[in-house]
Amino acid sequence: MNAEPEDVVAVGGDDQLETRVDVTDELPEESDPYKRRVAVVLAVLGVLGAWIGVLHMDSANQESYFARQTTRTAVGSLTANLNKEALEGLSTDLDAEADALEMSTKFDPGTPVGANEPKESKEPDQVLAADGVRAGIDSKQRDRLTREFTLNSEREVLKRKALAETRVAYNIRTSQFETVLTTLAAALFLVGFTLVLNRRTRPPVLIPGLLLAVYVAGWAVWIHAKDVPTTAPESIDAAAEAATHLAFGEFAAAVDGYTRAIEADSDFVPAFNGRALASFQISNPDFASTLAIVDTATPEAKQAAADAETAVRLDQEQNFNGLMLSGIFQFHDGDYATAAHRIRQATAINGNAPEAYLTLAATELALGDQVAALDALGTGIDILNPATDSSEARQLTADLFTLLEQVDAAEPERSADVAEVRSVLAAEEAQLAFGPFDPKASTDAKLTLESSSYIGNDLSFEIAYAGLPAESRVSVYVFEQPAKGAPFSQRAELARFETLSGTGTLVSEASVQAACTPVAFRYDVYVDGALANSFDAAGAEGGQTAC
Repeated sequence: MNAEPEDVVAVGGDDQLETRVDVTDELPEESDPYKRRVAVVLAVLGVLGAWIGVLHMDSANQESYFARQTTRTAVGSLTANLNKEALEGLSTDLDAEADALEMSTKFDPGTPVGANEPKESKEPDQVLAADGVRAGIDSKQRDRLTREFTLNSEREVLKRKALAETRVAYNIRTSQFETVLTTLAAALFLVGFTLVLNRRTRPPVLIPGLLLAVYVAGWAVWIHAKDVPTTAPESIDAAAEAATHLAFGEFAAAVDGYTRAIEADSDFVPAFNGRALASFQISNPDFASTLAIVDTATPEAKQAAADAETAVRLDQEQNFNGLMLSGIFQFHDGDYATAAHRIRQATAINGNAPEAYLTLAATELALGDQVAALDALGTGIDILNPATDSSEARQLTADLFTLLEQVDAAEPERSADVAEVRSVLAAEEAQLAFGPFDPKASTDAKLTLESSSYIGNDLSFEIAYAGLPAESRVSVYVFEQPAKGAPFSQRAELARFETLSGTGTLVSEASVQAACTPVAFRYDVYVDGALANSFDAAGAEGGQTAC
């Protein structure tokens, strides 16, 4: 039996006239089968909406939970970092106090003031032995506490990042479900609106509504089926232990730890970045402090580049630090075009990072584009604010000096361009150190390296000067060579900025905490922002590399 309303045909008279009457609207409302079908569809869509609403609420609750956990972990991370910094500060104070006590004369309060004969003290050997035992105990305890605080700090940082990533994922999921519910409301409206339309005008509205409802159902299932990123606790623990080894220069142990973290969670980006750094420093142990390189062709260096690329892929090329690390490794591998691409991606994510532009300057120079290099250099210097943190400005400048040395060594045909950019960089840092002035070459100044001595970890030098104009701004940069044939590097603490006049001697001492004993030094002296002279000096005795 056909339930659809039929047209009634009336045949009358001899002329066989036909009259068609649409009786659809004359049927009682409860007997209209189309309305019953629409009611069923609307009911199904209502159930679908309720299910999506439950998923939305669950996602919102999870986001709120992980937001609270992230906040708690951030507090724990801050506390761990404060403990670590407090211990480091206390260690520095204790070392300074111990040095002062060793140099002071013993004071006996029982000796009358003005007495000529001091009270006899213990034998020096006995004092030194006692102090040595005390220092040994303190050193072990200090090392244990430093490791413990470093481990706690690294673990809390990794936990915070992992929780934040999960929270962001739930935030995105919640927003997606809100969009799905909005779209479902549109489908409900279209289907329901057909109830007030006649049969001929229903299809153009009904069909899009039904298609939209099917699309919404599939979209909701797809969102629900997507995995929310989580990090295994054992992966975080292994990576925190590896980061502690890395901080103490134990690179092989760090690589092993990061490998365990990757085995526990193959998508854990910090483990890939960490293993990249640790692997590269096995053959280039001063890289983290000065960007110094010894050998970039080792299997460990190749593994570092591969791990950095994996981290970039897992982060969908959206992590600033990962892109910068990848760019640096590509730079050392000689692939300057890819390095420049990665660094530009990093600047697109964070356009206020001076280190990205300074690194880009060296990369553009290696590509032979001096104009682009100077432009990137200018942008990086404009971003630097030495009034806020002069130590950061000095460190970044030292890093760029090191990168320029590496370009000069790898691309000898760029030496003239490197020298020009190096002079611009020195002049700009002089402006930061001394205040604005007009750089100019000093023709009358005479500079001589009187002495250069490197014993243990202590570097001392004397530079004699004569004929300096009044209030000359003198910048001295000390470059160290980590191994024979390796590019020189510039350590942040090996730079002096002095205002000098006439004739005299500049005397300086510094402690060089290098993993690779420098085999040679170079002193570049600038007067009023212009290179005045450069001196070469021997490094470690015998010129042998010791890493």
